Amino acid sequence: MKQNTTPDFHQIIEEYTDELGLLRQNRLQDEGGFIRFSSERGISVWGIITGDPGDFYRRRWLSSDGTNYNGGPLFHPFRMYTLFKILEACKLNIATSSTINRDSLIGLIECALSLMQNVEQIGEMTSQWDQVVNLAILLEPIYWPKITGHLSISGIMNEENFKKHRECYRDKIRQLVVSLNSTDWRKIHESLRFDAANIDDNGSLYLLLRLSSWSQRERLKGHIAGALWFRHMAEVIRRAFEDFTSEKWEEEDQAYGMWSHGVRTNIYGSERPLDDELHSRPYIALYHRLFTGSVIRWYVEGDTEYYAILKILPELSKIGVELVNLHGNIATSKQNVALKLRDCLKEDKALRRFSMISFDTDVAANVKLVKRQIKQKNIIGFIAAHKPDFEFSNFTIYELSDIAAKIYETGGFSGKVIRNANWSGVDCSRIFEERYKKFSAKHPQSLKGKEWGEALASYALEHPHREDDGSERPFWREIRVALQSRVANYDFQKDHYEFNPVTFELIKSNT
Repeated sequence: MKQNTTPDFHQIIEEYTDELGLLRQNRLQDEGGFIRFSSERGISVWGIITGDPGDFYRRRWLSSDGTNYNGGPLFHPFRMYTLFKILEACKLNIATSSTINRDSLIGLIECALSLMQNVEQIGEMTSQWDQVVNLAILLEPIYWPKITGHLSISGIMNEENFKKHRECYRDKIRQLVVSLNSTDWRKIHESLRFDAANIDDNGSLYLLLRLSSWSQRERLKGHIAGALWFRHMAEVIRRAFEDFTSEKWEEEDQAYGMWSHGVRTNIYGSERPLDDELHSRPYIALYHRLFTGSVIRWYVEGDTEYYAILKILPELSKIGVELVNLHGNIATSKQNVALKLRDCLKEDKALRRFSMISFDTDVAANVKLVKRQIKQKNIIGFIAAHKPDFEFSNFTIYELSDIAAKIYETGGFSGKVIRNANWSGVDCSRIFEERYKKFSAKHPQSLKGKEWGEALASYALEHPHREDDGSERPFWREIRVALQSRVANYDFQKDHYEFNPVTFELIKSNT
């Protein structure tokens, strides 16, 4: 049975003074240092060298954790929570703008004072707040390194001796925690989360900070830093109860509001992101649009499309898009391809990176390979199946001839030769290129490549819709898909969508 009365944690701290002196992870601070520490974290404390903490200490509202060389009190940083609660209880709740109405100000102050708790009541409540801090201080040597990723070892011990002392201390702490009423402490943990949220209610920002390095968190200033420390204290308490009682409490980013089942998993990768930090970190980074690499890898079949895309999006790396030119070898077994497409797609899945494949359906080997990857569920992203190829899925024969004529004119030739040529029977880019080379006095080796791709993109920019039916060119949808991948949910698509192996369209899965 759990006891209903809370033990005197301050007395236990005194009993464990020697162990805490060896294992404590946060240094004790004299009054001036404690004032600076608290003030820098958004606590409205008065004083410089001395001030509110000394006054509260003399009133026995604020406990000390030791004495300095001249007998002055030393405070653990967690005492900031008690200091905060005392100052909140002392706060005169009137609007700052009340001073404008000077005639009524005194009456307003008197009214506000009458509603405040008296000094004796504040003193009584401090013992409750102090008990919360005391337990957190007792648990800090065990759980603070997990929260910060930083281990502080006393200079008089090596790491092996430190771990032995901590294991012995942990056994004592276990006996203490299992004797406590977990229901009561779960409510206290909730109150800590609410206090933190009242200072700063940005739960997702807290997760981002919590998963950042301790050196960055330690240097934070202002209310965000104060809320972070309160949440860290709450996590110390939560981890102890979860460790020794097998219970699961809400994590510290949660306060007001409710989460529907599955939403946290979609956003953070887990319902409990702090239980698996390595797994959750990329989700949270993506949620805040902090790219550590490409978000989508876009595979294109050759130079024409490659340079057309770069004409529209010249700085792809800045928007998280990686463009891979397969140089016409999408279905080849040759080893001179940057990476085999199959292996690239598997790598994308391992990194939770979207894959986007643009290919021409007039090549049977391409169709066969893409269908195989669909069957093996290796593609999470988008498939752009060009029928029959990139040029003819986006442009009419007359538009292509006009674009080719403009390129022809750059050599000092008349574009009429190209525009008025016989283009009948031309229904794919390969035949169009052959016919162009036949008509052209320039005798180019190829129409493909950078110049042709950029010319197609420039024309599409000026004319976003096809001239024959007024429909938007598919090229623009592909551009949008690449850009929207920055805000898309990878796991949602993986779990709920698949590709039609005939049309290559993205459809809802039956599972």
